Amino acid sequence: MLKKLIQTRILGEFYSIDLTSFEQRMADEAVAQKYAPAISQAIVLSTLLIPALLLLDTSIVVSVLIPTTMVAGTAWFSVSLASMKKKFEDFGMELTKHLFVAFTLSLVMLLLATSVSLTSAAWKPFIPPIAEHPASQLGAAALAVFVVGALLYSIFAGSLKYDINDAMLTGQNEVAERFFKQSLSLLFITAQQLRGGMPLQVANYYLGLCFYEVFNNIRELNSTTLENSDALVDQANSLISEPSMSQVEADNVVLDMIDSFTGSCSRVNEVHSHRSYRAIEFELNCLQRDATRKEGPGGAAEADEGDRQMVDIRMSVILSEISNLIEEFGPTLFDSDTNSRASEKPDHSSSHEGRST
Repeated sequence: MLKKLIQTRILGEFYSIDLTSFEQRMADEAVAQKYAPAISQAIVLSTLLIPALLLLDTSIVVSVLIPTTMVAGTAWFSVSLASMKKKFEDFGMELTKHLFVAFTLSLVMLLLATSVSLTSAAWKPFIPPIAEHPASQLGAAALAVFVVGALLYSIFAGSLKYDINDAMLTGQNEVAERFFKQSLSLLFITAQQLRGGMPLQVANYYLGLCFYEVFNNIRELNSTTLENSDALVDQANSLISEPSMSQVEADNVVLDMIDSFTGSCSRVNEVHSHRSYRAIEFELNCLQRDATRKEGPGGAAEADEGDRQMVDIRMSVILSEISNLIEEFGPTLFDSDTNSRASEKPDHSSSHEGRST
């Protein structure tokens, strides 16, 4: 009932927006796992404060609530889990739940204290004489201490958990900055060099170098989507250490790395429909088709100069589009939930729709 109330009343405008399946799932999980339980907990705890509000002088409680509400509200509105690592997603839900309970509980307690104070003329005549007994007052005081203790514990636990998460992000900004500077710079330089033409060995070396930086930085960013990142780094190193390998062999290595790159980012919501992603898929399919022809019966063992230049041009386009995706989506390009965001890779091998804008 409370969950339905939150979805239809409080978040009704939000749910009226055309949400993706991933956004819908995230919102439903937040309501079911955080908002509804937190509000229920706050309501139950706040009712334990009612005896103290009716029987005791609660000015001290109100004096504690005012700064506590300010602290809880400031903490709640300041917390952001946008930079939290994927593997800490459940921990982040628990963290924010603590702070939300503290903030909601403090608000409900203030509402009850205000209501009791303003309506004292209506309920005071009905207080039974037994309420003056020390045991009754002591019991009411114990309940009030428990509620205030629960409030303060929620703030403490949420703050501690947020701090440990912040410690886990030490160096993440530097890693992300290096990811952009090194990966984008090498991708751009290699794309420009391939367009201008370069010897085969130099091209192989540059391609190995730029893919090494991309996959190595993905690995350092603790991505969970590129499970074979170590093998891909080794593939890139093979081009760096043996740039003299044949073009057919080098092309197969590069095509495999490009295919792995698109596979790692295709599961991120909306990326598969991005213009740059579609362009990469189209060029990749063309290169794979040409490579199959060369390796098939009657195919040339080695490409001629014209074929090599065409391969270089297509490679340069792919590298440019990869840099566009990295620049637009950043490290989040490789950080996704395979169950919630998985989608079939579009097939652009049979038409030029992959290059449409």
